[in-house]
Amino acid sequence: MNQDPRADARERAEELQMDALLHEVAGTGPSPALAERIKLLLRAPAAAPFAARREALVPARWLAAAMLVVGIGVVTAVAWIRADERKAVVTQPQDPAPKQDPKPQEKPAKSDPKPAPAPAPLAWYTLVADYSENRIREYDEKGKVTLEFNEIFGAWDVAPLANGNLLITEFSVSRVSERTREGKIVWAFEDLKNPYDADRLPNGNTLIADTFASRVIEVNPKGEIVWTFDQKIRPFDVDRLANGNTLICDVLDDRVIEVDTTGKTVWELRDMPNAHDADRLPNGNTLVVLRNRGSVREYDPDGKIVWELAGLSSPSDADRLANGNTVVAENTRVREFDKDKKEVWKQDAVWAVEVCRYQR
Repeated sequence: MNQDPRADARERAEELQMDALLHEVAGTGPSPALAERIKLLLRAPAAAPFAARREALVPARWLAAAMLVVGIGVVTAVAWIRADERKAVVTQPQDPAPKQDPKPQEKPAKSDPKPAPAPAPLAWYTLVADYSENRIREYDEKGKVTLEFNEIFGAWDVAPLANGNLLITEFSVSRVSERTREGKIVWAFEDLKNPYDADRLPNGNTLIADTFASRVIEVNPKGEIVWTFDQKIRPFDVDRLANGNTLICDVLDDRVIEVDTTGKTVWELRDMPNAHDADRLPNGNTLVVLRNRGSVREYDPDGKIVWELAGLSSPSDADRLANGNTVVAENTRVREFDKDKKEVWKQDAVWAVEVCRYQR
């Protein structure tokens, strides 16, 4: 942390300027009194218990607000201790059952004529990150709010985890955190510069698009960076593919690329201005969100457009659902479209930048 108060103030101002710039580009206003709310948190006495964490963080210009707003040293330490304490559960072999004397075959008991009731079908929910409101909400099928997190500064990405927690990316305070549904932070990584996206991998690591640090990193539960791709990129979105490669939206060079573990580009789409999101679909095609063009396009492996949603309002994210529909996060709303591009579901928002549909 820079000890010069004037430098600290300048760093905070730069954070707010970046926030304002993004709102200007999006054509929407920031959340009311955003700057004042951040200042209150910076000055609040409640921040005192986190002083030790602030001193331990590596100085970085873009981390100033993150280090001042929320220190998570204690929580991170607990997470590390818990990770160290995890042990594999070994199933003890059981002694074989003793042999029994053969008995005359008995008549089978009559079965209950009433069949067991079928398990209730899983309900689907929709998570929405509203950047302008610094808020994350979860909606049920009827549009009822079933979960809400406020004061998520620069809420840019949210994803449900297998343990029921949520993985949240905060652009404005340069942090990726795992939180319980009650809002408790159980893991966080803050050595970042305004990230846009994060995914929890099957191996327990976390893949992060560290956007303004111009890199993609993979971080293990202890907070150690175990893989980096930083070859002149500005990543807005990142996904680890089933083949072990990594799919990246690079707005610095208007492209979507697939790189292998050595960092070699093995596939790419060019002329992708302001590509905010890219997903590899089960059929091998790639779904790409082009914010500047107001469209979501599906490309085949040869780069041919095979399906497109056009006329959208500054889209930032899109997912292809299991039923074949496509859900899109736009400026002022989230909408679901069927294969024929007909709107079948809608939820209002201020500036939705991420949408995630899942079942539980």
